[in-house]
Amino acid sequence: MKDTARTVLTEAGINVDTALKRFLDDEEMYFEFLNSFVEDTLMSRLKQAVQNGSVDDAFEAAHALKGLCANLSIDSMSKMIVPMEGIPEDFKGLSQTYENVCAAITKVCTVQ
Repeated sequence: MKDTARTVLTEAGINVDTALKRFLDDEEMYFEFLNSFVEDTLMSRLKQAVQNGSVDDAFEAAHALKGLCANLSIDSMSKMIVPMEGIPEDFKGLSQTYENVCAAITKVCTVQ
């Protein structure tokens, strides 16, 4: 992995070393999964559940999003989700972190 890509992902709160170990050092596969993360609908489902005040739906979406983030070593988000798994108190902070992570992934994946 290029140093610039590693830096961009690390600055977005992604633990690249842990992620690559989990993906058996297969960078191509990891980047495919990162691209899938950007296209995933879990964050929008969580946003909708929060807007609707649906605790059950928010819990389900947050729990699934936490698992996805953990599997991809997106620590900046998974650490924020762990204590909430319901209607989050700091939803704006999570949304901003999500936008930062997606921007970093998009930047790196278009360079690869």
